[in-house]
Amino acid sequence: MSAPGAARPTRVVLVGALGRMGRTLLGLAPQFPQVQLAGAIIAPGSQQLGQDSGTAAGLTANGVALSAELAAVLSAAEVVVDFSQPQASAATLAACRAAGCALLLGTTGYPPALEAQFAEAARRIALLVAPNTSLGVTLLLELAARAAAALPTFRPRICETHHAGKRDAPSGTALALEAVIRSHAPQAVVEVESRRTGEVVGEHRVSFFGPAESLELTHRAQDRAVFARGALAAALWLASRPPGRYAMRDVLS
Repeated sequence: MSAPGAARPTRVVLVGALGRMGRTLLGLAPQFPQVQLAGAIIAPGSQQLGQDSGTAAGLTANGVALSAELAAVLSAAEVVVDFSQPQASAATLAACRAAGCALLLGTTGYPPALEAQFAEAARRIALLVAPNTSLGVTLLLELAARAAAALPTFRPRICETHHAGKRDAPSGTALALEAVIRSHAPQAVVEVESRRTGEVVGEHRVSFFGPAESLELTHRAQDRAVFARGALAAALWLASRPPGRYAMRDVLS
């Protein structure tokens, strides 16, 4: 029982519970007392369906069974955090919209055509689409925008490195950096380089080259936990927002 006046926990459903980010989120959730795990979704046909999600992730049992039925758990949820596969994004979005449940979509590589569905869903639910949930990367985007606006004659270049198993290239973060630079320096030709090697969690370097000088902005993630902490903080923030399209910069501000 909660103490008198204590804030009620926010009920969160995790989609992609046994992926790289999903396991990290399951491990960190106990550090966020305001988070109550209300569901853990994995792919249909998985041999781990029905198992305790904490145990299946190699963690302490948490009493939440793995399921493939997102719609079935949304009635008990306030916000969904999705770090699954891009091909599942449309179905997750549709289910959240139908249930009136807020959604933080951290999956990258989804088809551009989904943007129209994002706009429609944001009329009914709070929606945050984040190619990167690190608070440091959120600030990097802001700094890159300011640099692009202040140095319009400089040549911008983005170099991103991730683990060998990351499928989309350039990364969603690199594309977001490119977009923010172009929005502040429309004439710029932005060079983007993608590297996939080893177990690199994530590194993004934005450079601006001018006559006899250059400026570099770099973010390195040493542990996937930085993204999980940002995602859980953002989910708690998003759960109480009115319908609309949000970004990590809204959380940071």
